[in-house]
Amino acid sequence: MEQKQIQIQIQEQQSPITLLFIAGGKSSRFGGEPKMLSKLGHNEESLFEISLIQVTKNINIDQLHLVLNKENQSTILHEVNHVIQKHNLNIRITYNIQEIPEHRSKPWGTADAIVSAKSHIHNPFLLVNSDDLYDAKTFELVQEECDFSKNYIIGFKLGTTLTSNNKANRAFISLDQDTGRVNELQENLNIEKASYTEEELNNQYVSVNLFLLQPDVLSIMEAELNVFKHANRDSDTIEAMLPDFLNFHIKHGEINMELLKSCGTWNGVTYKEDVEQVRYILSKCI
Repeated sequence: MEQKQIQIQIQEQQSPITLLFIAGGKSSRFGGEPKMLSKLGHNEESLFEISLIQVTKNINIDQLHLVLNKENQSTILHEVNHVIQKHNLNIRITYNIQEIPEHRSKPWGTADAIVSAKSHIHNPFLLVNSDDLYDAKTFELVQEECDFSKNYIIGFKLGTTLTSNNKANRAFISLDQDTGRVNELQENLNIEKASYTEEELNNQYVSVNLFLLQPDVLSIMEAELNVFKHANRDSDTIEAMLPDFLNFHIKHGEINMELLKSCGTWNGVTYKEDVEQVRYILSKCI
């Protein structure tokens, strides 16, 4: 009965939803291999396959768009088509290449990645990192609680996103006390769990780049992104980080953003050793 109710909710969803995977990075900390193809499942399912099934069981996805690079394009598209056919999914697949300028050794970052997809995105879209694994409970919550005509950050408790000794970057979310909307995204770099109290770990919500966004967000970000890239045209290392750009437009009143608090789990694959850890976690959930 519960599954039938979820399916009815999906059918009643009015707007077609695009699922946007960003995988344009070079995966240098992972040996250059596409992290989304890591075999994590009990039957050797890839991270991508697990993520796609979690989403499509709860949300009516009619387009899958991937932001890729020239090196991983062929390998990833082969896996994507295999998964789509394996599960008989009626989803349109599109992609674009996140270009790397001649003077840089790596792409401009996550803000540039999603803006590069602008010409392909015409409906509300669910943005996911290709190297992050959320859970079905989170996507069920998105379907049940979100107004698909608004912008949302799907936030997780800080403590649930810092589960190892490795340092990480997290965007801390602050809310306006009057409206309850997001009024600041503060990117914190190279943080570790030991630096925070239990209260902070349990009450501070952070972004791990899971968003429900409207397509006009891409147009809003594009102009500021071009300014940023021109100002930093001689840099090979600086990146246009998505939380920074969203924060800029939130503060200027150009983007309204709400927080959806997930009680689900999150796991990221950054290093090779993360693969076995996530495999173990998933095996305990079976």
